[in-house]
Parts: sequence; C-alpha cells; structure tokens
Amino acid sequence: MPVISPSERDLGGAHPLLDGVSPTIGWQLQPQANGGLSFAILRRTGMGSLKVMESFPLTEAGWAHAWQSLATHNPAAVPQVLVKLKAREADTAKLRGPALDASKLLELDARSMASMRDLVYLGGHVPESPIRAGERCDVRFVEDRLVVFASRRAEVLAEVPYSQVEDMEIGGPGMVRSGGGFTGGGYGLGGAIEGMAIAAVLNAMTTRTSIKTIVRIQGTGCELFLLHTKMTPEQLRIEMSRTLGVIRAARADEAAKPSPEARTVSPSPVEELAKLADMLEKGLLTREEFDLMKAKIIGFPTI
Repeated sequence: MPVISPSERDLGGAHPLLDGVSPTIGWQLQPQANGGLSFAILRRTGMGSLKVMESFPLTEAGWAHAWQSLATHNPAAVPQVLVKLKAREADTAKLRGPALDASKLLELDARSMASMRDLVYLGGHVPESPIRAGERCDVRFVEDRLVVFASRRAEVLAEVPYSQVEDMEIGGPGMVRSGGGFTGGGYGLGGAIEGMAIAAVLNAMTTRTSIKTIVRIQGTGCELFLLHTKMTPEQLRIEMSRTLGVIRAARADEAAKPSPEARTVSPSPVEELAKLADMLEKGLLTREEFDLMKAKIIGFPTI
C-alpha cells in the first residue's frame, strides 16, 4: 500500500501511480460527503483527461481489491507499477530514516523507561512534524522526555520534555466484542436446551474481540491522539504507572522553580538595614559589625 504525501491530495484531482498506461491504479480525493480520499482504477479518455473506473476505500483491503482490479483490466501494467512502487518505497525510506534491526530495537528498549509500540496516530496538533493521521508509530519514554518514532524506524516524529507534559489520558472503549448474538430457542425443554447449545457454539465461533485504547498526550505546544490495540486502558495505566509518576514529578519540579524575575530580585537597602538593626537589637551583631555592614550597604567608605 503506497504512502500518499500531502502534495498528492488535491481535491477533485485523480493521481495515477504510474501514468502512460491505461487503465492504471492511483487515488482520488473527493469531498468527505462523497467518500474523501480513495484508491481508484483510472483510464485516459480520448480527450486526455483521467476518468475513475472504480474506487476503493483507503485501507489495506481496499488497496488489495484495487490491485486485483488492475490485474484483471490491464495485466501488462502490473510489472511496471511494481517497479514504480518499489522506487516510491525507497524514496520514502530515505526520508523516514533507517529501519531498526532487532539489536537496535533492544538497545533502544534498554535506554527507555517504558515504551508503547505499534500505535496508530489518530490526529492532533504537532507543529513542524511529518507525522500523519493513520501512521503507525512507537512512543518511548527516556530519561527526561517522551519521544515519538516512526514505527520500527530511527526517525523522530515528535518529542516532549516531561516538564512540558500537561496531561496524559488513557481511556477509550477498551475491549470491544463484535459478532455472536445467537440466543437459541426451540419448542419444549429439549428443544430449548438444544437450541441454547447450538447458539453457544455459534457465538464462540463468530464472536470477535479487539482492543481499542485511546492515549491522549497534551504538551505545552502539541496534542496527540493515539490508538493502542494491545492493552485495555486499565492494563496500560498499570503498565505506565511508574512513568506517569516520573512525568508528574518533573512537572512539580518545574512548577516549584522560582521565576527568572524572582531569582534576580535583591533586597532593597532599607530592607537590609532593617534586618541589621533587628540583629543588633537581638545581640546577634556587635556595634562594630553593625557599623561595618551598614557602611557597605549605604556605600560609605569603611576606613
């Protein structure tokens, strides 16, 4: 499935992956009410314009169906499109940083306090970042910051110092079950029991379970919404408990620091003289020490 760059998402425009062959495969961006961005089988008309023959959802399954349609309508184009796809993948890999082998991943894991792997970026606001909605990524929590990497790659997509993490929420629907729904039935006691047994078997065969946990990271200048499909919200909160504690401690330390203005303000001469007079009255200073320190404060020569 090809990566579609923002520059290839012109509204109303059809983009062939490989032009010069017809029919060819590509994509088209339409208004959201008409389906938005979708894969398409395209052909050139007699006037030279591109016409959409078929369209498919912008998913792995949609790409597979579009590819099958291309092979049916124009099998001779398949080898040429494959060459084009490999060239695009190579260009994307150069931009996205080198892939991490197993040893590099283990090394990165050892340096991380915790990590969330193979997440899906749902959207948000990350200034000057190449991250796109639908992209898979890894979030690693290192000594003083969280870092978002392209999945299994060395490219950093975003990073937020712990002192700038304003909130980190873990929620969402969690465990989601679909399918099943058979309740049994039948006439009489025997029929009811038989019907319930069959329904139980059918439910076991057709019920599908998935996990949809949403992680929201709010930073001083960014916000990320991520989909986690390996742990429920409760499991992930337990897994991330220590890390969340470190983030809270960093925020508290940052809040406790005096402002730059507070650090540069010095007591006034009047305040210092009042303090010296109090110390003299309490016998903490001798008259000679008081006179010497007073002279330094008001700028009189001590000799």
